Amino acid sequence: MIKIEFPRSDGILDHLSATLKILNDMEKDFEETKKISLDFSEVVWFIPCSIVLISNKIREFMDQGFTTIEYKAPINERVKEHMEKIGFPLGNKEDGNSYVSIKHFKRDQKDKGQVNREVNELIDKMQGKIPGEFGDSIKYILGELSDNIDDHSQFNRASLMSQFFPKKKLVDIAVFDNGISIPALFEQNKIPFQKDSEAIKKAVWGEVSTKKNDITRGYGLRTSKNLTTEGLKGELHIVSRKGMIILEAEKEPIFHDSEENSLRGTFLYFRLKTPKEKLDIYKFVE
Repeated sequence: MIKIEFPRSDGILDHLSATLKILNDMEKDFEETKKISLDFSEVVWFIPCSIVLISNKIREFMDQGFTTIEYKAPINERVKEHMEKIGFPLGNKEDGNSYVSIKHFKRDQKDKGQVNREVNELIDKMQGKIPGEFGDSIKYILGELSDNIDDHSQFNRASLMSQFFPKKKLVDIAVFDNGISIPALFEQNKIPFQKDSEAIKKAVWGEVSTKKNDITRGYGLRTSKNLTTEGLKGELHIVSRKGMIILEAEKEPIFHDSEENSLRGTFLYFRLKTPKEKLDIYKFVE
């Protein structure tokens, strides 16, 4: 049984690093036992980025026809209750006053509007939970991402979740697809890079040399970066394969590459600050 441990802080980088290790441990354990065996008993704190990815991995295993799950819930009753409310371990529960529960969906190749519809549903559910000062910013960011995930990622399962923290006036949004990943997409298009984090950087800053290979809108990352860090003074964490970059308002970007752990797909995690007044998104849209 895999013992789940998360950092006591709310630092996203620390939680993502811990989660990537858990995901890789889950894969190794599953290969040997064909079971999902997780011990959350000592977990006293988590943030949505971790729970969404672990829940997605469980659903991935279940898609392969294996449904045996051994799960020790947190001893802490408040943590246990919250995990249940947001839909862990399998997702797709009823929403609450401040959160949209974990939603997983499999790709329907015949349904061209599927991703947009799922994202629009998330946006609609968020409208009544977040302050009006966000304006159309979240709608624009998620709309860009949904178009480009559909066009480029080649995914077969995706996951969404959002939570508003009223006391901190923060909105966290998680978007994951298990598709080709940004570095693999660059390799497919013969765009050179040294590290996976460099490929992500090239996508975010648009450092692509030819129109033929212009995949800088592959995840709507340039616009997302501008709106997140400049407009909403927030953070954007992007993990794809072994690479990770962290973009935060008024700080230098952080680039990180894991030596051992790898994510199958691309994960975007937004932490957005509530604007003091209604945001005009067009100041930040290219």
